[in-house]
Amino acid sequence: MDEKLKKILFVILLIPCLLFNIGCSYMVKNDKHQIYLKPRQGMDKFIAVQGYNLHYVEAGEGQPILLIPGAFSTYRHWNRVIPYLSKHYKLLCLDYLGVGDSDKPRSGFGYTIEEQADLIVKMIEALQIQKVHILGVSYGGAIALNLAARYPEKVDMIISIEGNGIKHQGVPYKPMKGFLGWPVVGEIFTGMIRSGIADKLVTKSVMGKAWEQMSEAEKREIIEIIAQNNKTASSVSWHRISRTIETSRDFSDQAKTIQTPVLYLYGGNSTYHDMAETNAEFLRAHLQNVEIVRFNDGIHDLELQKPKEVSTLILEFLAKNGTAQEEEITKSQISNSK
Repeated sequence: MDEKLKKILFVILLIPCLLFNIGCSYMVKNDKHQIYLKPRQGMDKFIAVQGYNLHYVEAGEGQPILLIPGAFSTYRHWNRVIPYLSKHYKLLCLDYLGVGDSDKPRSGFGYTIEEQADLIVKMIEALQIQKVHILGVSYGGAIALNLAARYPEKVDMIISIEGNGIKHQGVPYKPMKGFLGWPVVGEIFTGMIRSGIADKLVTKSVMGKAWEQMSEAEKREIIEIIAQNNKTASSVSWHRISRTIETSRDFSDQAKTIQTPVLYLYGGNSTYHDMAETNAEFLRAHLQNVEIVRFNDGIHDLELQKPKEVSTLILEFLAKNGTAQEEEITKSQISNSK
């Protein structure tokens, strides 16, 4: 065989092997509380809950808000709203189980919405927090609604950005389910994600129609956020999270009983617009204390696209539904920050 051809075949075989090794190299158990990369804002913290190590970043002071990112995302998805919200509240920006610097169990945990909600309640109790505001996007927004439905005594107010509260026929993440579910191929795919070679492509997919309207500085900032999500990817947790709408229990009947104030945000240009619209209609039909805002040019991850507008809406919503003292203080702070 020609030597040049041998070299080409060797490289072709070597690349999948390298990606496979990278894909298998994620940390399953983080007992030593190692940090992939220090946060741009706030302080790294860990808490042990039911034998799992959960990582979160704490920023600001005041009444706590627990922030839950979307599918396959770390706390860094909140980087662009932290400067606005941390002026008024204590933010607990979570790496839920399976992402970031939190544990990524390969067995014993299904990564369903209700399992994550149950674990987060234990976290709230371990932190000795009586009630907490919860802000979640996508998968995190579904967890937030699940918490409000099943643990109303733990939840003060809910902000859900395109969180799913009901079973829906249009299940997202189908390509992810396909790649990640195959033996060996799933690990190679994860290795490619972890290697960083697809960071810009993934970011453009996440930002959708908003990408071309962003400045170069904004693009660089969001690529960095996505890249840091990808560096800690896990094939097992990502695969199970991609199936969560199918595997999680339907809590739509329980969601109809939510009494806590809910702010639901979604985008007209969202990849999952039909699902978000269905959920908005469901919440509007069944909840008395719900406010729904549609950004006509908004994408799925509004916290990345419109951090200032989203933060202002959140602060106004919390002020409007809070105590008279909180409302007066927060409105004054919002006015000064504009």
